Amino acid sequence: MDLYDELPQSELLHFEEFTALLEASRQHQVSVLEFLTVGARELARLLQRSINEVIKFQGLLSADFEKQLLASRPKLVKQCREPKPFSSADVGIDRVLGGGIYTHGITEIYGESSTGKSQLLLQLSLAVQLPCAMGGLEGKCVYITTEGDLPTQRLQDMIASRQEFKENGVTQDNIFTVSCNDLISQEHILDVQLPILLEQNKDTIKLIIIDSISHHIRVELRSNSFRESQDNKFYIDRLAERLLEMANKHSLAIVVANQVGDKPLPDRASLAPQQVEDYEYQVGWMVGWKDSTILFRQKFNDPRTGFSTSAVANNHFDNILSDDEDAHLIEHEWNKVLSSIKNGNDAQDQAHKRKLPDNAINKEPPKETNRFKRRKRKIDQHVPNLGLTWANHISTRILLRKVYKASQLIKRGELHLYKGSDPSAFWQVRRTIKVVFSAYAEQDQTSFAISRRGVETLTA
Repeated sequence: MDLYDELPQSELLHFEEFTALLEASRQHQVSVLEFLTVGARELARLLQRSINEVIKFQGLLSADFEKQLLASRPKLVKQCREPKPFSSADVGIDRVLGGGIYTHGITEIYGESSTGKSQLLLQLSLAVQLPCAMGGLEGKCVYITTEGDLPTQRLQDMIASRQEFKENGVTQDNIFTVSCNDLISQEHILDVQLPILLEQNKDTIKLIIIDSISHHIRVELRSNSFRESQDNKFYIDRLAERLLEMANKHSLAIVVANQVGDKPLPDRASLAPQQVEDYEYQVGWMVGWKDSTILFRQKFNDPRTGFSTSAVANNHFDNILSDDEDAHLIEHEWNKVLSSIKNGNDAQDQAHKRKLPDNAINKEPPKETNRFKRRKRKIDQHVPNLGLTWANHISTRILLRKVYKASQLIKRGELHLYKGSDPSAFWQVRRTIKVVFSAYAEQDQTSFAISRRGVETLTA
C-alpha cells in the first residue's frame, strides 16, 4: 500500500491494530485512493478483512487526508513571509548572489572536487549567526554531512581569523551536526530527526546545509531500466518537495552541495533534429557551460549540420571553440626563452640551459607544451547530478570552478628569469564562483581565493 508515500506523517502507519490490514493491502496492491473511493463492503471482500475494520480505517484515513489537504492548501502571496537574504560574510559574493543566500528556497552549490564547496558551506554556517544589522539572521544551523564528519578545526580557524565572528558570539555551539553513512540513514534524518529538531527549536534554526545531497543517491539508486529511472525521478521529486516544505514552514534557507557527472558528446547516429524547447538544446545554459561549448554541442547534436565524429576528432570545427589565451601566452614565452638560449652564449644563458629539461633544446617542444597544440579550451562536459527533476525545485544554482591560468611570471614576460625546470611554475590557480541561474540575481561571476579566513573574493 502506498500510504507511506501519500501520507508519510499519518499515525495509521504505527497503529498495531491495522498491521494486518496494511499487509493485506500491500499484497493485493490496494492504494490509498481506492480506500478513499471504493465502498467498505467491496474492500472487505477483496482484502478478506472484516467490514468493521475497513470502515474504521477508512474513517481515520479520510480524517488524515482532510488534515493534509488543509495544511497544503494554497495561500495568497500576501499571507506568506517574504524571503530574506543573509550575508555570506563576503561583500563580493553577496553582490553576485543579489544580496546573499535567501530563505524559503533551495540553493545548490556544485562543482568538481576541491573547488571549495565545503569551504563555502562552512562559512555560511557561521555567517548565518551574525546579527541582522551585520547581514546575518541571528540563527542556528543544521549541518548534515554524507562524506565524513564536520571539520570542526577548520570552523575554529575561520572564527579565530574574523573579527566580526569573534565579537558577535559566532560559535560552533550554534551548529547542529549529524553524519549519514547511507541512503537509509539520510532518509531517516530528513524525514524524522530533522522535522523534530526544527519543532524543538522553532524560529531559531535559520539554515540547513547538506554536504552533499547526491552522494548516496547516485551510489544506491539503480537506473538500469525505464521503470527504475522513473522511480528515481519520483524519489528526487519528493526529496526536493520535503526540503521546500521545511524551508517555507520554518522560514529558513536550505543550501546543498552537489557533485558532478560527465555528459560526453553523444553518438551522432542516434541523433534527431532538436528544437529550441528541447532539454538537450538548453542544458548548457542550465549548468553553466561556456558559450562556445553550448554552440559547439548544439551544432554537433543537430544531424542537419556537417559535423561528424571523425571531423571532430580531426579538429575541423575548432573555430567554434574559444581560444585558450593563457596557453598561447605560455607557449609564446616558452619559445622566446628557447630561442634566446639557442642563440645566446653568455654565462646566464648557459646556466639556464643546464636547468631546462633535456628535450627543451634542439628537439621537439617539451611534453608539457604538447597539450597546447590545439590552443583551444576544452569542451565542457560536467553536469550536476540529479538532473532536471532536481533543478526544477532549486531557486539558485551556483557553480564553483578551479582552473589554471598563466602565472604572473608569464604575464610579466619574466620567464627568462626563471631558473627552475618545473613547468607548474608557469601556472596559477584561479577559482571562480558563478551564478548559473537565480530567482534573485542575474547571471554573474567573480574570482575568489580560499584563505584561513574562509572564502574571499579577489579585487581586480
